[in-house]
Amino acid sequence: MQPRTALLGLAASAAAGYALRRARRYPLRGRAALVTGGTRGLGLLLARELGERGCRVAVCARNGDELRRAVTDLRTLGVEAHGITCDLRDRDQVRAMVAEAVDRLGGLDVVVNNAGIIHSAPLDSLGEAEFEDAMRIMFWAPLWVFTEARPHLRGGVLVNITSVGGKISPPHLLPYACAKSAQVGLSEGLDAELTRDGIRVLTVVPGLMRTGSTVRASYAGRPALEYAWFSLLAGAPLVSMNAARAARRIVDAVQHGRRHLTLTPMARAATAVHGVAPGLTQAALRTMNRALPGPGAEGPTTGLEAAPRADRWGMRLLTRLNDRAGRDLNQWPEQERGRVPRPQGARRRARRRAAGHRTV
Repeated sequence: MQPRTALLGLAASAAAGYALRRARRYPLRGRAALVTGGTRGLGLLLARELGERGCRVAVCARNGDELRRAVTDLRTLGVEAHGITCDLRDRDQVRAMVAEAVDRLGGLDVVVNNAGIIHSAPLDSLGEAEFEDAMRIMFWAPLWVFTEARPHLRGGVLVNITSVGGKISPPHLLPYACAKSAQVGLSEGLDAELTRDGIRVLTVVPGLMRTGSTVRASYAGRPALEYAWFSLLAGAPLVSMNAARAARRIVDAVQHGRRHLTLTPMARAATAVHGVAPGLTQAALRTMNRALPGPGAEGPTTGLEAAPRADRWGMRLLTRLNDRAGRDLNQWPEQERGRVPRPQGARRRARRRAAGHRTV
């Protein structure tokens, strides 16, 4: 009797688990989604993925040309997409942007706070302006977006794209880590606070991803060297994650009712070790800092300006995956895009579109 009882118990547990997963499932077809920072990188991939699963999508950006290219990209895939010009650092513009998204989409069901900015530099090359900029874009803007969207989100989902840098603060990325740490606290706190409102909050903690975003970061001190180390890590297959796969997993988590998602094995391992042995991870970070570029006198430089200087050291051969991702994900200005080889994935999608097939 005992084996039979054990089998019945396992079957009952499996059935209960299946029923719970079904109850938590959040269908996306017919929903309205807003993605900040949705015109390039991971944000564009999330907008594509949400749209291809049946959402009407709005994306926002400051740059009009970038916004136009992203909306064209989404509509080519058959997504009902709208672009809204907005500087997320401006409270009034955020209010107007959310109102326009609600008007164009007929409501809001999913809001993704994805916009971000990276300053890579040693501490002596950073000022208060970099910290303030990071906090406005990655802490205050998500709070403002949520505040404006809250009346429309009952029964919906708020997704906050944070970072492993918000759990463990790496050297040379201090403004980013401080802002992401604040965003983690905001996201996890909102999840607890909003239970009564029927709003689910999904906190996403990614590690490094191949999005091509290194060309959009800001570098100071010794910019070419800062760009080099950051690009090498962001493009390394064993360290970083394919961004399209990350986007699929995030949207899966939205559909499956999850409230927390950590991406990449390295990010999961690092946060686990830091939780039980923070002294060990801090020692590793101090060692890492000694290997990074030392202080320099150069002021803030964009990755677009630093990349050609780093290319003199053969960087392009070592960062091909990340460069190709940037080419496909709208990271390069239109006049610069010919410098980066078109990725195989983008070529395949273009052929499918030409043949009239829906990209999956």
